[in-house]
Amino acid sequence: MRAPVISGAKLENLRGRNMRRILAAWLVACLVAGPVEAGVRVIGQPRKLAGGEEGLRFMRPIWSPDGSMIAFTCEQYRGLWVANADGSGLHQLTDEPAAGFGFEWSADSKAILTRVAQYRGPLRYNAAKIFDALTGEAVQVTEYRTRMPELPHWSDGLRRIAVLGAGGLEIVDSGRKVEDVRKAVSHRFCYQRRGVMVIARADGQTEATLDPLPGARYLNEVLSPDGKRMVFEVLGGNLYSVNIDGTGLTDLGRGHRPQWALDSYHLVYMVTEDDGHRFTAADIYCIAADGSDRKAITTTAEVLEMNPSWSPDGRWIAFDVLDEGAIYVVPVEIDKNAAGEGRR
Repeated sequence: MRAPVISGAKLENLRGRNMRRILAAWLVACLVAGPVEAGVRVIGQPRKLAGGEEGLRFMRPIWSPDGSMIAFTCEQYRGLWVANADGSGLHQLTDEPAAGFGFEWSADSKAILTRVAQYRGPLRYNAAKIFDALTGEAVQVTEYRTRMPELPHWSDGLRRIAVLGAGGLEIVDSGRKVEDVRKAVSHRFCYQRRGVMVIARADGQTEATLDPLPGARYLNEVLSPDGKRMVFEVLGGNLYSVNIDGTGLTDLGRGHRPQWALDSYHLVYMVTEDDGHRFTAADIYCIAADGSDRKAITTTAEVLEMNPSWSPDGRWIAFDVLDEGAIYVVPVEIDKNAAGEGRR
């Protein structure tokens, strides 16, 4: 869905109004959370990190694994930008079409893998590229091809790339020189093959297949950091979590684009409404993987907060405000008792 175009004057007015509404919403969230409620609590005010100026409309923030940087894209997923966690050092890596859709950080937080597009007449061609997070230096990992039905993934987190093509899953060496290979030892990734979710090891060998709701179309599947559980959406349906052995299927209710906290127990996601042409409402929620501790993090009626991403240390949630085109971060706290093994 294409975001609405907003004029410069309106954008300036929106910026001030949005900030006031977001601050008010966070005050309500903090009061509702209370000092003793289990789960996730908002513990401070949101802070704008980047965007909101005419010509710089950002969306889809994703934290680097070490928490030092945040990457995001622009409208229609064009290009990639990176900023430090405090908002400094904002720089563009690329302006290529589709580069901001489904990109992935390397495990060492030094590079970003993505699928970029070229249009040749009526045809779209895709290629996998890796961008240095600091310099923007690009390495093209595959040739441009018309068939790349799945996004590329780091198969080992650092050097090898998994690409699903017409001939099946390919594991391609990126040529990256990596200092600490220990970060790739236990890496796994997930993708879809013929409508089934697949969990694979770094060498591309299948570890598990999941089809918990036969006939459903799965979206936005994400493996938990500990590799024990999957969260996914169903097209036209709800958000679900399931153990990788297929047990413990849990309906989490309506939700989109989930992201795990590092504890592999809590999730952050968005709930949106639309009229078939544009988004009319959007807020951010947290929930535990077993369906408990559901909480609205934002409750604004007119501001569209979307695409949340949890920092690796669990202390911040980043998100974008669609109608402003800005990236925000807000401090949160996870109740350790709510994330205990006994509640999983």
